Amino acid sequence: MIRFLIRRILGGAFVVLVVTLAVFVLFGPVLTWKSNISPARLYAGKNPSPQQIESVKALLGLDQPYYVQYAYTLRRLVVGPTQEERDRVCPGSTAAECDQLLGRFGSSFAKQRSVDSLIWSRFPVTLSLAIVAALIWMLISIPIGVLSAIRPRSLLDRSSTVFVLIGQSLPVYYIGLLAIYFLAYKFEIFPLSGYENFSLSNPWPWLYHLLLPSTVLALQFAAIYVRITRSQMLDTLNEDYVRTARAKGASESRVVVRHALRNASLPIVTMFGLDLGLLLGGAILIEVTFGLQGLGALAVEAAKRLDVPTTAGIVLFSAILIVVANIVVDVVCATLDPRIRLE
Repeated sequence: MIRFLIRRILGGAFVVLVVTLAVFVLFGPVLTWKSNISPARLYAGKNPSPQQIESVKALLGLDQPYYVQYAYTLRRLVVGPTQEERDRVCPGSTAAECDQLLGRFGSSFAKQRSVDSLIWSRFPVTLSLAIVAALIWMLISIPIGVLSAIRPRSLLDRSSTVFVLIGQSLPVYYIGLLAIYFLAYKFEIFPLSGYENFSLSNPWPWLYHLLLPSTVLALQFAAIYVRITRSQMLDTLNEDYVRTARAKGASESRVVVRHALRNASLPIVTMFGLDLGLLLGGAILIEVTFGLQGLGALAVEAAKRLDVPTTAGIVLFSAILIVVANIVVDVVCATLDPRIRLE
């Protein structure tokens, strides 16, 4: 298991390295070449003089060759800002004061703050939205998929097919607008927008504000996972070991939960890891639709204001998050099926 985990971590580190190179090229040379937008010009403000642009380039290290800039980016991402960068960008300030401007992901052009602080201030909203949405879609999709497989062609099975078609056909923002109008505005069951911080003493306000947007985000995924769960359960229920368990007198609930569902859950867990990127993408639309100040809203705001470091930082942070989550999913899959470790 240790060797399996080390291989997955090394593979994830390589993926992160490739992503950092892609992000650096896209938001650096390609952006400057395709749009004639210089990061130094954006940082210098409106109508900067050529002297101001050159001084900003020297300040941010943009006057160096691209391979040197990429090496600085990697070093800052791994160990944080160096003392040399602190002395160059904010001379006379303490390390703590300078780190409010600098960070592992750079400095925001629009807000003159480190991208790290912006990301960590918005990340709890996106994380809460994703966790609640994942719980909702699993609680909806797995029971419906299992029951549809146990009773094929029943009313529940046919109803789940209709649910799958509707869930996959309607865009998430359209469902969100309908939910806001009817459930928040018309009947006032849920709040129109807003977010409450999580509290162990009273988590209900946090959950109450997240319930509607998370449910809207979960519906699209739940429709997909109902189909996947049903298909996997139908295949598993026809396996020889399931028939053997029934022949030995095991109860139907034990056969379904202990034998069939456990083996059918491996593709579901794998798909969950692959869908994390789609989950973050859907969170952007949901945050904008419901007025939640998460990473999605921050990304939209940064793109509108041409805040290159913030946009690049969010892309890179999301990629790292997906890589880490997929390593966790691989470990879970290896725990469910030890044969994966041997492969």
